[in-house]
Amino acid sequence: MPSKLSTPRRSWRSRRQAVLWFASTVGAVMFGGVLTFATVADVWQLTRVVPPTPPEVKRDLVVRNVSDLLGRHASFRILLFSDEFRWRLSSADTLENGSSRPLFTPEMKNVLNDAEEIICVGASSEEVPAGVSLKTGRALEERRAARRADQIATWVRSALSKPVPVRKLNAGYHLPTDGSTDTSDQRRVVIILVLEHDNGTNIDEALRTAMKGEGERAPIFKTLLTQYSLASHPLFTWVQ
Repeated sequence: MPSKLSTPRRSWRSRRQAVLWFASTVGAVMFGGVLTFATVADVWQLTRVVPPTPPEVKRDLVVRNVSDLLGRHASFRILLFSDEFRWRLSSADTLENGSSRPLFTPEMKNVLNDAEEIICVGASSEEVPAGVSLKTGRALEERRAARRADQIATWVRSALSKPVPVRKLNAGYHLPTDGSTDTSDQRRVVIILVLEHDNGTNIDEALRTAMKGEGERAPIFKTLLTQYSLASHPLFTWVQ
């Protein structure tokens, strides 16, 4: 009977050559595995599906894979609230004595619980109390912006069903504008979600990079960085 064909065994000129070939093969397999893992992680970051825009939100923008100064990445979701909801959250009575509390929809709660971290932005208009200097009025409004960020954070925490870190960013006082009569739009309600980030990412740096790079697509970013007294500083001001 004819003999079965067999695969010829590889012969090596030396034991050292065999060891080197084995080591290079193992290295190639390991590198391929690491590359595959990295590629899958990158694809997941770029294609991750987020919950749909809730009815409270007027503008919803996702900015993915933004780098800090050391090249570590983070992705953000920026929520600019509707005029009606903004008025309820930014009214003076609500801020000062908590006389009313917004009821977040289930859709909004799903969006908040999807985040790795939540940043609540507090901002104040250019209006200052009558009879005080611009310097004093600006300081008063910056404190009001801090209270607004703090109050929004309190409401956000009440809507969470799991532990999510919540930070409060004080954008400060809107710089004076010429001929402005309606300043309600300056009291913006903005919540920024950190969707995901690399270990050790400097969120402040990555967020500022996102805001600078997306100023045309999201004018709120450009406004925050150029028209508000504290957000325009090189470093953000956080409410403790």
